[in-house]
Amino acid sequence: MTTVHWFRKGLRLHDNPALLAAVKEGAELRPVFVLDPWFVKHARVGINRWRFLSQALRDLDDSLRKLKSRLFVVRGSPEEVFPALFKKWDVQKITWEIDTEPYAQRRDEKVERLARESGVEVVCRHGHTLYRTEKYDMTPDLRRFCSCFTVIMLCQ
Repeated sequence: MTTVHWFRKGLRLHDNPALLAAVKEGAELRPVFVLDPWFVKHARVGINRWRFLSQALRDLDDSLRKLKSRLFVVRGSPEEVFPALFKKWDVQKITWEIDTEPYAQRRDEKVERLARESGVEVVCRHGHTLYRTEKYDMTPDLRRFCSCFTVIMLCQ
């Protein structure tokens, strides 16, 4: 059984619930990071941010290599990349951390649909948020208002 863990924001091995779900059954693990061109076109990504990402990916790969694994860095939209990887690696499961940003939610819905169409189980876990965002009915106005943790805690 091959499992893909899709690293996104949580570029770490420790304290990573989605990664733990990936390795739980002892399957062959393929850790993946996708260089999504959407961020180049739509996000503010300067040279320092690219340098930080490069260093973080290198550090993650070094940590994985110490465990006799490696990080696969692929370029392209996740909606195009993953169906090919599912087929090439005979993937049965994919895991990732839940992302709360609007683009990420739309992207994740597409990848989840494509995975299920390919017979791939999808496992998502909370990891980088301080609370479970689905517990809160956030209207667009309230979402704009609640822009920091202190304010969100007051909104409870």
